[in-house]
Amino acid sequence: FLFFSGLVNWIKMIANVQDGEVERRYKFGRTLGQGTFATVKLATNIAENTKWAVKIIKRSALSSEDEQSLRMEIQILQLTNHANIVSVKEVFYCKNYVYLVMDLMTGGELFDRIVTKDHYSEQEAKTALQQIVVAIKYCHEKNIVHRCVLSN
Repeated sequence: FLFFSGLVNWIKMIANVQDGEVERRYKFGRTLGQGTFATVKLATNIAENTKWAVKIIKRSALSSEDEQSLRMEIQILQLTNHANIVSVKEVFYCKNYVYLVMDLMTGGELFDRIVTKDHYSEQEAKTALQQIVVAIKYCHEKNIVHRCVLSN
């Protein structure tokens, strides 16, 4: 969950469109990830021939609280512009789905990179941690706080 305070500076990137409109703008490829409420697919913007990750969220799977959290997440992402934070290009609200067109991140999961290496150097750890801390500092300067609930 993401929480923030302050006014949201809306960027014109949310569109209410008919189901099927997104498929006319983007050609979907392989699945990049799967979660409880969403699937992330590789997509190509047909007009620009650029690659993106599109998070496809089934609205019927969301409670009203989940939908409110999603809207807040989108608002927060609109506030950010940082090299170490994924950005959202477009958001499409359709009757059955919400589509978030986001930067395509090709580096993989940090955990997977660590465990596949024979040796993860102190310098590599330092660089990764610096990038994380700089991104968190940026968020805090924007009055955005990320809260992670850990389970046992």
